[in-house]
Formats: sequence, C-alpha cells, structure tokens
Amino acid sequence: MADATPSASLAVAGLQATPQAKEHRERERFEADAKDFFARASSLRPVERNERAEALSRQIDHYEGHGGLSAGEAVLLRTALVKATVEDPARQVEEVAAIADRYRTHADQRMAAFAAQQRSDPRFQAYKTREAQVVAEVMAMTSVPAGLTRDQYLRQRLQEERERAYAP
Repeated sequence: MADATPSASLAVAGLQATPQAKEHRERERFEADAKDFFARASSLRPVERNERAEALSRQIDHYEGHGGLSAGEAVLLRTALVKATVEDPARQVEEVAAIADRYRTHADQRMAAFAAQQRSDPRFQAYKTREAQVVAEVMAMTSVPAGLTRDQYLRQRLQEERERAYAP
C-alpha cells in the first residue's frame, strides 16, 4: 500500500509531461488570458492594452493555424480585439470590415480549391453521372418500394451510390 501513492504520483507526473497535456495547459492559459484581457481592456493603459492585444492576436494565429480555433471563432476574437483596442468607431468599422473581407477571400479560395479537386476526381465525376441517373429513375417511379416516401427512397439510393463510388 505504501508504494501505491508514489507510483500513482509517477503516473500522474508522466501524464502531465505528455505533449497533449502541455498543449491543453497552454490552451487553458490562452483562454484565461483572453477572458482577462477582455474583462480588463478598458482599464489598461493604452500601451499595455496594445501589447496584450498583439500577443493574443499571435496566439489566435497559432491556434487557428493548427486547427484549435475555427474561422468563426477567430473572427469573433479578432473583432473583439479591434473593439477593445481601437477607440474611433469609424476605424473600428473599417478594421472589422477588413477582417471580414480577409476571411471571405480565404473561404472563397478554399471553396475554389475544393471545387477544382472535385472536378479532377474521377470517382466524384462518376458519382455525379450516376446521381443524375438515379434521380431521374426515382422521379419517374409511379410507386416507391418499402413504404418509404420518394425523398427517403432517393436519399437511400444516393447514399448507396456514394458508398459504391468511394468504396476502397
């Protein structure tokens, strides 16, 4: 029994030393820093407020770049940073609009890349051809099997086609 505590302590210490535990603690620290900053921003001296905002912005870049923040979360945080650090309402509007434009452009680029990838994927192209045929077949049916609605049956058939198209 006397040795259960040391081995439990070693196990806990081992877990706390893992990269995942370290990342988790860093993320908690980031969240605490952000909450503290937004709660106290108006009472901070301008220089300190700007320094902390820049540090948070770098952390937002890091977490967003590594998948720890979605684009929506990052936009909200960046918008809050602008509102906390820019006093002029007209300039706030300009900076928030610039943030929105930057994210919109990035989203458009990602969508274009995805569409290009889909156009060059022979399995996707085969599925799209088959999809049109299945839709035409189901819409031409006078009765739908298994007591399903037309939409349910169509959904089922298209799922089967997707599975067939992407089967290994």
